[in-house]
Amino acid sequence: MVFVLVKVPITAGPCSEQDFKRRRNTWYVLTLSAFLAHNFWLFILVATTGIVYALRTESNRYALYLGLMLTLPHLTAAIPGLGVVNQIFAIDQLRLLALVILLPAYLSLRKHPGVEPFGSLWCDRMLIGIFLAELLLTVPYRSLTSVVRDSILYKFTDVFLTYYVASRSLRSVRAFRDALGAFVLGALVFSAVLVFESVRNWLLYRSVDDALGVVQGFGGIYLRRAGLLRAEGTAGQAIVAGYTCAVAMGLFLYVGSTIKSWPWRTLCWLILLGGIVGALSRAPWLGAAMMLFIYILFGPAPGMGLLKVFGVLLACLPVAVFTGFGSTIIDFLPWVGTVDAGTVEGRERLTTVAMQVISQNLWFGNYDYATLPALEVLRDGSGIIDLVNTYIIIALKGGVVSLGLFVACALAAVLGLIDALWRIRDQRDERHGLGRALLATLAGVLFVIATVSPIFFVYPLYWCLVGLAVGFRRTVLVGEVRAAPAASVAANDRWVDRSRGQAGARQARDGRVVPAK
Repeated sequence: MVFVLVKVPITAGPCSEQDFKRRRNTWYVLTLSAFLAHNFWLFILVATTGIVYALRTESNRYALYLGLMLTLPHLTAAIPGLGVVNQIFAIDQLRLLALVILLPAYLSLRKHPGVEPFGSLWCDRMLIGIFLAELLLTVPYRSLTSVVRDSILYKFTDVFLTYYVASRSLRSVRAFRDALGAFVLGALVFSAVLVFESVRNWLLYRSVDDALGVVQGFGGIYLRRAGLLRAEGTAGQAIVAGYTCAVAMGLFLYVGSTIKSWPWRTLCWLILLGGIVGALSRAPWLGAAMMLFIYILFGPAPGMGLLKVFGVLLACLPVAVFTGFGSTIIDFLPWVGTVDAGTVEGRERLTTVAMQVISQNLWFGNYDYATLPALEVLRDGSGIIDLVNTYIIIALKGGVVSLGLFVACALAAVLGLIDALWRIRDQRDERHGLGRALLATLAGVLFVIATVSPIFFVYPLYWCLVGLAVGFRRTVLVGEVRAAPAASVAANDRWVDRSRGQAGARQARDGRVVPAK
């Protein structure tokens, strides 16, 4: 239903009809193969074949990755070690997409003369620091195979490829529009699933792990709030589902501006809004509101924009008051509401206890922090210690060194976006709207991850946004650079040699190609 409803607005602005059909059909291949294969490795084979077939005519690999990343829940199985080691490699949906889509893109991009080598940008260096810090701080506690698998192979597929291809492959506003439109398309289907689950009281992906004979990470538990089911879709947890919808809403601030028809744009907004409400997760609600505020604040006429938002809220006030819906909303809000107020208090207690533990190993943390007796006071009735704060987990594991590198990477991306927006004088330029949406979404994400563990979609979406921020700044600085064939590069080198001498030749060899007049 969603694919049918949103085809007109999506193909009228963000992407072409051919791209829409290709990504929609690939979504069908992955979903149907997961539910019908009844064998995990058969599912992997069929899914890989479908993705490879789509790549034959796909011009924007990162758009295909973003369009498919929300398709399935965290279904994982390990490739056995054949008696040598316990396991060689664990594969899941996102890792499959990274290996089939992003790895070939990385191998191609790293050879391109116009692409900055990894390590030349500030975010690159911070990411290298994060990798090295984890490696050095955890080696004494783990076996060699665990280090190679967890800190090298998994970080390469799950973090590096996601960030690198996002920061290097999108070379024009059109490419950004296509990629973000593909993600929004997948998020619209994802949000509709959340609405259905909430209304029908049925987690649609609950049985797919049993059918494939694998473990579905994080999900499958029917969580409720005030008697209502907290929908999770393919996110595995309700708060991750809300986080994902918040990211989609932040990016739709830009994508929606490319859809000229306001009824179609409103339809997409309602679907995304229904999804984030269905998850019944409060931090993503606040994060989405923060995204809207920042997007308006950095735009043209921020006062008028905020006034319009206030006017809409004021117009909805009578309905909320006379139907009693307003009191329901207030009950669900954090700090002032009465529904699950204990979760807010639990997060405050977590922060207090965790800060005491972090202070004992301030600089480098403790890899085995989960075994520390001081954290036992946080163990709940189900027997788990739920550390629902990404920053705290990083600090417990790697101290302020690891946390500082993580924050510095995010800060470099945010400052880069602000610098890029400052360079775009016309605030009504499409690039300005794109940059504002990326800035608002990344800022909102940095807030929300303080309330959720870094599970499934949390880190991939975060590193996607950081990479997109770096890529956007590059696009603004150097213009819409298009890949040149080898013959054109060679001809350009000869022109540079003749006109600028050896200095120009060195620029061309370094990849800073000077266009011929």
